[in-house]
Amino acid sequence: MLGRAPRRLDSALVQGKRIAVVGFAPFGAHAVNPSAEVVRALAGDAGLVTTVLPVAWRRAEEALLVWLDSARPAALLLLGRCDGDAIRLERVALNLDDAPSADDEGERRSGVPIRPEGPVGHWSTLPLEAFARALASRALPHAWSHDAGGFLCNHVFFVAREWVEARRPGMPCGFVHLPPPEALSLERQVEGVRACLALLSA
Repeated sequence: MLGRAPRRLDSALVQGKRIAVVGFAPFGAHAVNPSAEVVRALAGDAGLVTTVLPVAWRRAEEALLVWLDSARPAALLLLGRCDGDAIRLERVALNLDDAPSADDEGERRSGVPIRPEGPVGHWSTLPLEAFARALASRALPHAWSHDAGGFLCNHVFFVAREWVEARRPGMPCGFVHLPPPEALSLERQVEGVRACLALLSA
């Protein structure tokens, strides 16, 4: 079954505390990963902690969990790269690794559950409707997505939500995909992500 429905955003949990933002390094034929560039642009913002993960199944999960245990954030926004020209709001992390592409270490996974005894998926606990309104008010292209796919973005999303359920139930956590910079400038992407983060810290 799908994990529990997302709880309402607990603003008292977030206000005045650190918000974590995570991106991914460039991979494959993509010389630039907008998620890494946006994370680097945000790194100096007050109240944020940031990191960039490798595009490798095992190392990404290990690095994320160690970092989360150290950072202990009050909210977590995960970012990754997608095709298309819109900022994509992801609703669900599936309990499934299933991608035609190999990671940066040459490993491929097809039809493999992330946690064989786990739920089918985990809902995002971000205020996605508010994110959509904030992006629309800035004329930033955005779209809804049922799930984050089957590659590292989905894997990290699932693992992060699993960490939240075990360590900080009710903490806002979810995934937003960013388009390539030739489709939407990095400046505009940073603007959109900052608008979403402002909602988490309000």
